[in-house]
Amino acid sequence: MVGSAWRFSSLGSSSQCFPMYLLLLVPLILVEITNAAATPQRVGTVKVGTLLATESWIGMEALRALQLALQNINNDTTILNGTILELVVANSNCSAFQGAAAAIELFKDDVVAIVGPQTSVASYFVAQMAAASQIPLVSFTATDPSLSQDQYSYFVRLAHSDKLQMDAIADIIQYFGWRQVIALYSNDLGTGGIDALDDALSGTGVKVVLREGLNPGISRDGIETVLEQLSKQGSTIFILHMSVSLSRRLLIEAYNVGLMNIGYVWIVTEATASILDTIFLDDEFVRSVQGVIGIRSVIPESPQLQVFMNQWKRSILSEKNIYAPALISSYGLYAYDSLWTIAKALDIFLNQNLNISFLPSKRFPDDAGGQTDLANLKVFQTGPVLLQGILGANFTGITGKIQFDNRDLMGSALKIVNMVGKDVRAVGYWNNDTRLSRNIIWPGGSTQIPRGWMFPRTGYPLKIGLPNKKGYSEFVNVTNDTGFCIAVFEAACQLLPYSINYTFKPFGSGSTNPSYDDLIHGIITKEFDAVVGDVTITPQRAKIVDFTQPYATAGLVVLVPIKQSASNNAWAFTRPFTLTMWLTTLAFFLFSGVVVWILEHKKNEDFRGRPKKQAVNILWFIFSTLFFAQREEVKSTLGKVVVIIWLFVVLIITSSYTASLTSNLTVQQLLPTIQNIGFLLASDVRIGYQSGSFVRNYLIQLGTAESRLRDFSSPQEYYEAMKRGSIGAVVDELSYVQLFLSQHSDYTIAGPEIMEVGWGFAFPKGSQLAIDLSEAILQLSESTQLQRIHDYWLGNASSSSVGVGTNNSKLGLTTFWGLFLITGVTSVMCSMCYYARIPNPNPIPSSARSQCSSMHASHTPNAQQQLPISNK
Repeated sequence: MVGSAWRFSSLGSSSQCFPMYLLLLVPLILVEITNAAATPQRVGTVKVGTLLATESWIGMEALRALQLALQNINNDTTILNGTILELVVANSNCSAFQGAAAAIELFKDDVVAIVGPQTSVASYFVAQMAAASQIPLVSFTATDPSLSQDQYSYFVRLAHSDKLQMDAIADIIQYFGWRQVIALYSNDLGTGGIDALDDALSGTGVKVVLREGLNPGISRDGIETVLEQLSKQGSTIFILHMSVSLSRRLLIEAYNVGLMNIGYVWIVTEATASILDTIFLDDEFVRSVQGVIGIRSVIPESPQLQVFMNQWKRSILSEKNIYAPALISSYGLYAYDSLWTIAKALDIFLNQNLNISFLPSKRFPDDAGGQTDLANLKVFQTGPVLLQGILGANFTGITGKIQFDNRDLMGSALKIVNMVGKDVRAVGYWNNDTRLSRNIIWPGGSTQIPRGWMFPRTGYPLKIGLPNKKGYSEFVNVTNDTGFCIAVFEAACQLLPYSINYTFKPFGSGSTNPSYDDLIHGIITKEFDAVVGDVTITPQRAKIVDFTQPYATAGLVVLVPIKQSASNNAWAFTRPFTLTMWLTTLAFFLFSGVVVWILEHKKNEDFRGRPKKQAVNILWFIFSTLFFAQREEVKSTLGKVVVIIWLFVVLIITSSYTASLTSNLTVQQLLPTIQNIGFLLASDVRIGYQSGSFVRNYLIQLGTAESRLRDFSSPQEYYEAMKRGSIGAVVDELSYVQLFLSQHSDYTIAGPEIMEVGWGFAFPKGSQLAIDLSEAILQLSESTQLQRIHDYWLGNASSSSVGVGTNNSKLGLTTFWGLFLITGVTSVMCSMCYYARIPNPNPIPSSARSQCSSMHASHTPNAQQQLPISNK
């Protein structure tokens, strides 16, 4: 002060000097006042609140970490420049209601920021109040993804969101090939994490078969009830997302009832995984979490972390007669950095010469709640500036780099840990690019990857529905539980890695075939746990149940009576060729004969003479080539070419004719009364089908009138109906038709298979047992055991599966047009060459022609008499 820099003399020495001193002092006082006004005044104390469940495991740990952070901040001369932070502690007790009440008290105490809340369920309401009061919240444990929504604009999360954890868990599930999981969570952590798991698993084929929310205060009996329900689900993959205290109680009970044995998988989120290496003194807990794997944040080693850990251990050792672990969880570390984040933002805030002031909230009418504590909350006037300082954090804390993206901590590195003995070891790291290590010790001490499902411990056998049919006992015999289908099911069950207890329950009266659609619907109504039998897999049925891999494949076929072809008759010799073929062959016979005559008649006496004689010679010559018995000699080169080509054609035609005629006359031709499904649908013949099957609807979809359809229950009914003419054909699956043909030889399969179908065992949607049995059926097929079962039960039927074929085809022009083309082109070309070589004689003058004509006319009658007689 200026006054202290000056030494004043005694005022009584000279009263006359006083005015002069006063005049000198006033300017100095004004300068001092001006300087004081120009220098910003630091706030002496700033209050920061914390909202913790101080009686919880993580709450106690976080409070200790915050006290160390407060001590270090207030002792650090490089920050806040003399302003002291004061930590105001409020207890939320893991309750949304108590958390909201405690938060109101903090807001009344003029805190500028709050570390917390600890739970997500409390954060929903407190974050709304914080937005209204403009007081930032920095939570290190509230990980529900929904808190990142814009409505919670003053909520900042210095921890990894559950979404990131659930993405990592989804990758683990897919990596090990598990198909079904059960999700358990505590209500205080919110449902957003499990919703994020559903989103991460969508489109992967993995199903969350059960999601169960537990109250943190659930009793032991309540936990036992939940575990009993879990044991009936079949899935052995459990995702645990709950507070430490609740997860401890649940895992201990799970161990006691045998749900931590070999084959089970327990994956815990960071809420539990973060404290696994601090429980080594809790023998009961340690015993119960052997083989558990968890998701934790990656905390890099650093000198800052080492300094803090030394402080932490000293603080633990300084206390006596109190249980406290020498290690600290990641949440405790994040709590420490949360207070530092607020302190650094507050330092920037104060350096901007901003005031910490609270304004009264907008006044509401008394009848609208204007007298409540919520209505009277004050508003932190410069809270938005402090919030921006927090969101703009960019420093390295003991947990690593501190930066925010949309109010969430940046970074995606997570660690996969495995509890073995009293130690927690890292077995992998996760981000969007890395995969996992398989060096994991699973519950029960097993190193083999669990299958993810086992037979549910329901306490009662599975009810297996069987079709009780009138016929076809070779496939399913409900009297003694035998048959091809049951034998395949029992053989597949023997290959499962676990045993199942089941009992067969017939469906239907046995006097007629039951509806297979109704049988399948029994799974939906819980009448059956599964259906075993000759059940066809159709798209409509596959929409409501899951089928195993088909254990028998076949197609729909048309079964018809056969008739003997009329091949042995007076005109049987004409059957090998079609009419077109006969006419074309005759035409080429005549054409080839004419061409040979053209090429030979001028030089070859065999083709000369009167027209009638020449015509007879041509026909005789050309038809003699059928038997290669022609006597006339072909002298011209072109004629020989034509004849050689023609003889080759004749050889092919006669050989084909002979072979076809021999087949027609010596082999009995059995022809189906209907050629194929096209002929059947176009006709008005009545059609039989097996009652209870899908064939009826299929034929109606193809356009068949319902009045033409007749249902039957056994092969004998098929036979009798076709024998008396009640139906003209049967449409059924090949396996049944094979059985019919093994007993009746005067019927056949007409045409190819209509559609390919398969038989499978039916289970409820999402059943893991269907998947495991599918693998077992594939093993049966690869080992040929499935074929042996088939041969044992259906050997005779399969041997007659071909039936009697159709062989009534005739040889047509399509088969021989190439030969006719060759001989035709050859004949035409040879004829053209012949005419091209004929010389053009010189024209005779008209006078000479007339003279020669007259001479010929006068001397012709005596010409022979005047000819000289040869000596010969």
